[in-house]
Amino acid sequence: MKTKIAHSIDDRELSQHGVRRVSERPGLRSRVRTSGGVMLLGIGGGTSELSIDTVAVYPDHSVFAFVETQGMWSRVDGEPWVETEGGLVIAPHGVARRLRWAGAWRLVAALVPRSAIASFAPSLPAGASVYPDRRLLDSSMQRFVAGLLDADTPASAIEQYALEQLVMEMSGALLLDRIGGATGQGTPHEVLRERAIAVIAQQCGDPALNPERVAREVQSSLRQLQLVFSEAGNSVAGEIRRQRARLAHSLLMDSRYDVLSIDQIAQRAGFQSPMKLRRALDESYACTPRALRSACRA
Repeated sequence: MKTKIAHSIDDRELSQHGVRRVSERPGLRSRVRTSGGVMLLGIGGGTSELSIDTVAVYPDHSVFAFVETQGMWSRVDGEPWVETEGGLVIAPHGVARRLRWAGAWRLVAALVPRSAIASFAPSLPAGASVYPDRRLLDSSMQRFVAGLLDADTPASAIEQYALEQLVMEMSGALLLDRIGGATGQGTPHEVLRERAIAVIAQQCGDPALNPERVAREVQSSLRQLQLVFSEAGNSVAGEIRRQRARLAHSLLMDSRYDVLSIDQIAQRAGFQSPMKLRRALDESYACTPRALRSACRA
């Protein structure tokens, strides 16, 4: 994953990313771009059949795909073909299935390291989920990713880092919105809890963030907010600690932050001391900061 510009690829190179054309129809129109650990892929064509297996090629990546199609059918091994709709596809553990397309279609996808986004949602489903309804967040991410794939301008090191972070943050927000729980359509307590989690995920790097401020941000009393978190077996302070651990984990696993000490990582992740960082990482990942860095470099 070292390409700094978006470029077109042929069927042979496309197969190296886990997508293989099965039918004898004319070739596909495919482009790819990478930013750090994130890979962006765009594929389009006419009536055709594909075999997609990102699980084998990118076993540690989640897939966020945006599909526009006139007609599509999918099948996993040993099961019949099923007609399905386009829209947003979230596959936390990757995609492994056959797809048939009727008429013109286009797929835009972001493959994101699962370790960078897994903690945005309490749990990740094993299979893929399809959301035919379009919301502002996924439509915005689709346009952003498509724009990056259409541009062939080289990116500087700073731009590479920024693009990677933006895609990962958008992907994490999609998890919160679609899989994280209430998604604005559950009980009032579920909706309030998800709004609070979104605030915490966005602001966890600020050491001044505390349960009182979260309650003000979501226009709730602290007592009410503590109640809705306790119903889910959690607490506001516990969620802040979990999101800070997620941020620290991401920084420790990124070689670009090797110049920072453990103390500096703790500060950037919002922890008041390295000891609190170590405790939070042990709770969420059963690992120490130094062990994370050592495992990543190995």
